[in-house]
Amino acid sequence: MSDSYKREFMLEELALAARRQMTVSRIVIADDDPDSLELLRLALASPMIQICEARNGAELVQLLAEDGPFDLIATDIQMPWMQGLDVLHSARAAGVNAPVLVITGLTGTDLQAKVDRLGNARLLHKPFGISELRSEVADLLHPSHQRLSKVFQHA
Repeated sequence: MSDSYKREFMLEELALAARRQMTVSRIVIADDDPDSLELLRLALASPMIQICEARNGAELVQLLAEDGPFDLIATDIQMPWMQGLDVLHSARAAGVNAPVLVITGLTGTDLQAKVDRLGNARLLHKPFGISELRSEVADLLHPSHQRLSKVFQHA
């Protein structure tokens, strides 16, 4: 085997290995407000993220059942056909354990407790900044990496 052929073969193998290690995260986002849905999609757009969208609770249920599994679920609470928290409780009962980002403009003393009961879930209040949204999503997708990076920031 010639040296140039060996080099080309090694480069192809390295490229294949790199592609295998590049994982695409699948995220489902749900919001009945088209502007909010578009904001979520644009803020989270990345070559490493595949986004599926739902415009109401019924569509979210359908996506979770037919297009899952997902690496993250981001949903508004107030939606027609089925509230976001109702969808999430049903999903948890069905064994869907993906991390959840619950987005809401609602305020209430028991809201955080309801989200906490879901397990592996966070609450994000509207209005929020894009950097705050991205940080929450990154932390939910890769919690160990985020903790590690926070440790290094303080060093």
